Amino acid sequence: MIKAIVILEGSKQPYIAIGRHFGGINLEGVQYIYHPVHDAFIRKDWVKKMKGKKWEQFLEEVKASEQ
Repeated sequence: MIKAIVILEGSKQPYIAIGRHFGGINLEGVQYIYHPVHDAFIRKDWVKKMKGKKWEQFLEEVKASEQ
């Protein structure tokens, strides 16, 4: 099963939007951290990779890893 790295528009996603109030969610055994600035849930193991990068640069890295 493929685990998403980033879930965009987190506040608009059914079933997981409640996670924005608690700072994150646990979805199918994978922990996601909510980032309100970008309204996105980011898989916990990728949060450190995001630090120090611009959002667009981070998304490009995510796209490259999914190929």
